[in-house]
Amino acid sequence: MKHLRSTIILFAVFALMIGTLYAQQHGTGISDQSDNASYLSQSTPGLMIPGQSYGVSVTMKNTGNTTWKQGSYSLKLINVNEATVKTWSVSSIDVNSTVSPGNEVVFNFTIIAPVDGSYNIQWQMANGNAFFGEPTINIPIRVSGNEVKTADPNYIENNAMFISQKVTSEMETGLTYDVSVIMKNTGVTTWKPGEYKLKVSTTGADNTLNAWAVANVELSSDVTSRSEVTFTFKVTAPNKSGVYNFQCQLVKDGTFFGQPSTNVVINVN
Repeated sequence: MKHLRSTIILFAVFALMIGTLYAQQHGTGISDQSDNASYLSQSTPGLMIPGQSYGVSVTMKNTGNTTWKQGSYSLKLINVNEATVKTWSVSSIDVNSTVSPGNEVVFNFTIIAPVDGSYNIQWQMANGNAFFGEPTINIPIRVSGNEVKTADPNYIENNAMFISQKVTSEMETGLTYDVSVIMKNTGVTTWKPGEYKLKVSTTGADNTLNAWAVANVELSSDVTSRSEVTFTFKVTAPNKSGVYNFQCQLVKDGTFFGQPSTNVVINVN
């Protein structure tokens, strides 16, 4: 009986020690802090002329439990080495504000096109020199001193040519997916931020479902005639299983124009 009582007392003391240790680590309400980020969207010209300046816009969301502060947190180029770090005129953009957990931040900045060639550009959040979170979609960029023109019988005021897109044809309900769409300005006007946007919609019989709750995808800078622009953004699959259509088109003042992207039939399960 005494042996059993001693065992119970020892067990109680051990449990108390464990509970105290747990309380010290968790009971104060202060948990281990961590940095995390979610990539939301970006717009980057896909065709550039050497030495010319181009606007870029990248939107990131703070999905960690730390606050991003000016001077410590920044958006940085990734997949660069000493030989390529000077390819672009900028490789790091400070947050320039305090970004609390759950909030978004839009980085608007200018890059200068390097010499002729084919390049890739991709960004990720960093705390000092430590990268963290979800990187942006990798964007292929062509830099050429010779403007490439194509025959276009519909060379009118506002016009657009669909170049390519990346969107999965199989999705799970409620999950989020990356999309990339490249368009070319084949009209005579310059697309201006705030005036020209890319709009995501459905086509065909499922129009009434209004499946894709995606805001208009904004431009980050002017897109001159005969230039290309890459739109990258996220879409969330509908909450209801079914077959949906996915298509994008340029819009100005609520009016669609130019060639829409190829319709993609998406199976949502």
